Amino acid sequence: MFHGESTWSYLYRKMIPPLVEAGFRCVAPDLMGFGMSDKPSSESEYTLRRHVELVAGIVESLNLEGVTAVGQDWGGPGGFRYAIDHQSNVRALAILNTLIDIHKLPMIFSALFRNGGFSSFLSRRLDRLRTIALSSGFARPMAKEVKAMYKMPHPKTSDRAGVAAFPKLVPTDSRHENATYISETSDTLKTWDVPVLVCFSDKDIAFKPDEGRAIAAMVPNGRFHLIEGAGHFLQEDAGEEIGNHMIPFLKEDAKLAQP
Repeated sequence: MFHGESTWSYLYRKMIPPLVEAGFRCVAPDLMGFGMSDKPSSESEYTLRRHVELVAGIVESLNLEGVTAVGQDWGGPGGFRYAIDHQSNVRALAILNTLIDIHKLPMIFSALFRNGGFSSFLSRRLDRLRTIALSSGFARPMAKEVKAMYKMPHPKTSDRAGVAAFPKLVPTDSRHENATYISETSDTLKTWDVPVLVCFSDKDIAFKPDEGRAIAAMVPNGRFHLIEGAGHFLQEDAGEEIGNHMIPFLKEDAKLAQP
């Protein structure tokens, strides 16, 4: 289970219990630069390929076999790139409010957070990216203690290199250094008959339900489920619903046997 920008594995705490109760093992790592993981202070340490290498290392070190890759936000490009590179070890995919190909971003977002040193200053020194994401990414009421947990991992400027780097890693056109790398994910999914569950929410300001429907229609073995009344971070707003919806998908569509 791979989180995205400005969050960490805490995001999955509501999805995990119903899946575990149904007999499935869940692994939700903190990506490098987030949560309790190491946070190199140089943005050059953070590349999409490095994130994928670390994901592969986690799967290998835990000896995980027959995995279902779950990805949301920037966790999608890394998690699903791992999947297409290790198809023999992947049994299913769950795609949540994310991208699988070159993706246009709002001009104002690119100007603020993909603009070299200026963007780094905003994201690291002023902490604006986290502030915006954590104030607009949820559609349902949240206790102040919960919001504090989301803010907790990055108290210092030096902790936020990964936060600043993530938006710059996502290709918005074919000239970007990661354009081919991520387009290969989309191209592979068009012909790979792996069971795919796509869950998009109706209150996300970044990814729209029609984008999720298009992904589900694009893959050979896809299905779409709309999460109503949830924002960008749908795992927080509707984690139990998503977890419960995944159970029949995993048992009946992906035909995964519980331990």
